[in-house]
Amino acid sequence: MEPIRAEEGWFVLHSFYTVDRRHWAKLVDSERRDAEASFAKVLADYRLGANCQVNSYAILGHKADFGVMMIDPELGHLSQTENGILRAFPPGIITPSYSFFSLTEISEYMSQEKDYDRTLREKDGLSPESDEYKTKMQAFRDRMRFYINDRLYPKIPEHKAICFYPMNKSRGSTYNWYSLDFDSRKNLMAGHLVSGRRYQGKVKQLVTGSVGLDAWEWGVTLFADDPYYFKKVVYEMRFDEVSARYGEFGDFLVGVRLEPAELFEHLKL
Repeated sequence: MEPIRAEEGWFVLHSFYTVDRRHWAKLVDSERRDAEASFAKVLADYRLGANCQVNSYAILGHKADFGVMMIDPELGHLSQTENGILRAFPPGIITPSYSFFSLTEISEYMSQEKDYDRTLREKDGLSPESDEYKTKMQAFRDRMRFYINDRLYPKIPEHKAICFYPMNKSRGSTYNWYSLDFDSRKNLMAGHLVSGRRYQGKVKQLVTGSVGLDAWEWGVTLFADDPYYFKKVVYEMRFDEVSARYGEFGDFLVGVRLEPAELFEHLKL
């Protein structure tokens, strides 16, 4: 099979599963140990792939028992591993309860060099020929290069907790995001980003695009060591006009990052 790679970005899959505990209880000890070892091996082997990343999580509530987040540059390899997780367990033990497939992306509303050039010239009064202008412009280019790379080719943070939710921009008769002109959308998103930056260092966010790939338009994954900040940042950003008028949100799934052996112990399997 020929490799399938995106022209830009990496593939991301969030998969969530429930465990049939009655069926699990009927297994003999060796079958349980084999399932745990097989699951651990699937994740370990997956990490051997170039730029392949995976974490497993115990999920709070009854939407799922556990979840797996994978990032992969190659679609076929991602699909094989998804099936490998199911095969790691005896038939009927785990059932997929939800999944979300998306692609890493950069925001079309990110700051452009022409925007920063205008700021330096009109607000700071700097000449493009001045040393200060050149220094600041180069620093801006370096920041944007880091930002673009971090969004397109991210590293899954090793924070203790994860929060995932899908979202859309409204296409209603009163508030239709897609009927706004680009400048209006960019201005709204700029204010939204300012709110999020207040939690820099507390929450790491990864927004992935799923237009044409899944039922929702974006997937938002938040990482933190203290879940308090999931609640705090999402609540405060709801007051931004872009969310208050145009945001539509799906279910939230919150989990604790655990390696396979810890996960089995945590779930009392």
